Amino acid sequence: MLFNECFDILVLVCEEPFELRNSKIVKRINSSRNPLSLSPVAIDADPFLVVKDDTLYLFYEEYRYRDKGIIMMTSTDDLFTWSEPKVVLAEDFHLSYPWVFQHDGQWYMMPETSAVHEIRLYKAANNEFEHFDFYKAILQHSAEEIMPTVDFCDSSIVNRDNSYYLFTTVYHGDDKEQLLYCSGSFDSDYEIHPQSPLAVGDKYGRNGGSLIEHEGVLYRFAQDCEGEYGKDIHVFSVKELSRTRYQESLIRNNLLTSCGFSAGHQFNFVYFKGNYIVAIDQKRRFPLLACKVKRFFKK
Repeated sequence: MLFNECFDILVLVCEEPFELRNSKIVKRINSSRNPLSLSPVAIDADPFLVVKDDTLYLFYEEYRYRDKGIIMMTSTDDLFTWSEPKVVLAEDFHLSYPWVFQHDGQWYMMPETSAVHEIRLYKAANNEFEHFDFYKAILQHSAEEIMPTVDFCDSSIVNRDNSYYLFTTVYHGDDKEQLLYCSGSFDSDYEIHPQSPLAVGDKYGRNGGSLIEHEGVLYRFAQDCEGEYGKDIHVFSVKELSRTRYQESLIRNNLLTSCGFSAGHQFNFVYFKGNYIVAIDQKRRFPLLACKVKRFFKK
């Protein structure tokens, strides 16, 4: 039996967001466990948490083998009972990384839409986040430009001093570049920052979640792809962020594996009803018949 890399999701209750050793697992979302399935869910990954009206929402990517990624959502009021997962966004191209945020009273999602060489915004259609509608593309590469092999992945925006800073990653071949753009408007007119790219390479060049401010410090999470995809998460603190300057400092290597978890490529947390709630994804190797069948017909 051949093996495929799969991803599962864990939601944890922690005393501190960066200390996962004594955490308690309150939610698991597992990819398919049936090795004989010809259409398994190979990936449940890229978890993002949102707190709204005393409810905790979990958004994530679901990828069924030989299909396209879609965006799912489940919610809870008490961390024990969770709603039935539902599809909240699907397109005719692959979606992942469903970062959800609020701006001027409106809720938006900025999923990864690398397949169409754009960074897109979607608006929540209702207060329960049951569906998101396309709003606009805020950054794109035109057909005349040299297209990266992977374009605008794992993107998020930070608001500082009436300026908006957009962090994203592109691949040129296998080289990953962490790019920074800035604008006076959150949904238009983004221009490359003078210190971009911020990082180049497999170790720190791709984000492992949105930037998060905690206790007055802004953090960037980088996913380690050296030697393998989704190896671990590294944590940077942002020391300086302006229209002309950017400085960050590495404060934590191998956040997941150093706390006893297996490899993963996503980290997100919120404060909910007196606890820090952390969402991560975890990689595993699992035998899937679909992989074997596909490889057989390629021979």
